Amino acid sequence: MNMMNTPSASATLATRAMLVSLSISQWSGRRLDREVTDEVNSSHNAANDAGRYNKLLLPKEALKDIVSIVSETRTGFTERTLPWMDGGTRIMAADAYMAHSSWLNKQQAKFNAAVDDFLLSYPAHVNAARARLSGMFKDEDYPDVSDLRAKFGIEIKILPVPTSEDFRVDISDAQAIFLRNEIERNVTEATRLAVRDVYGRIAEATKRMAEKLKAYKPATGTGNRAEGVFRDSLVENIRDLIGLLPGLNITGDPELAKMADALKPLAVHDASTLREDATLRTSVAEEAAAIFANVSDYMS
Repeated sequence: MNMMNTPSASATLATRAMLVSLSISQWSGRRLDREVTDEVNSSHNAANDAGRYNKLLLPKEALKDIVSIVSETRTGFTERTLPWMDGGTRIMAADAYMAHSSWLNKQQAKFNAAVDDFLLSYPAHVNAARARLSGMFKDEDYPDVSDLRAKFGIEIKILPVPTSEDFRVDISDAQAIFLRNEIERNVTEATRLAVRDVYGRIAEATKRMAEKLKAYKPATGTGNRAEGVFRDSLVENIRDLIGLLPGLNITGDPELAKMADALKPLAVHDASTLREDATLRTSVAEEAAAIFANVSDYMS
């Protein structure tokens, strides 16, 4: 076999996955007030650097919708991707890009709509802040609406997975071989950790389901309370994981694909049904425990 024609691990991964990074900018609505900071520190005979007074320029309610969408977007992005080395870049299966892009477009639309609503009410919030902050109010703390819009944004960047074959620098052959081997080693290790993250998610979800279902004891009479209550999210989280797994299978691992199929019986019944049917609850708990044990072998 001609080894020169055998694709490297990094080259194989590059055909199946892509690197993604998410950047979200938003105006905080906070501002350091140095005068008040000095007054507070001085009144307590404290050092100049003992504390900092950051003003809340607007009430939290003014930005709560934007903050909520940002949190939802960051969480969703993390769920749909896997860690990749350092610096915030993550990795996902190339086959999942269209679904990921569609989801992000919806998040951007929600974000932009919330920002537009905020900007419409912004002048009124500023006027109210005059009374709310009283002597601490400063006009210069508040950007013009035209400048404020630029402080909000969601951006995603797509990059290819680096491969040792793409490494071309004018150095000696020995140095080039060493650096290409380093690239392969780094990509292989990053891939291993990313795949481990997927199995870790499966392990966490199935372990939690098995434990919660086994611990549940329904109320036995009027006035009594059920013990070990579990929420509807116990099943919903499994369903979400099943939907996300194809986009997280960056190596095309057939065992991971089988794992997605194995999870499906856990998501057939709603949580309400599992609470009511003891036999079914026990059966699902055992299935979840078996999957957890199987996944644990992959992570050992």
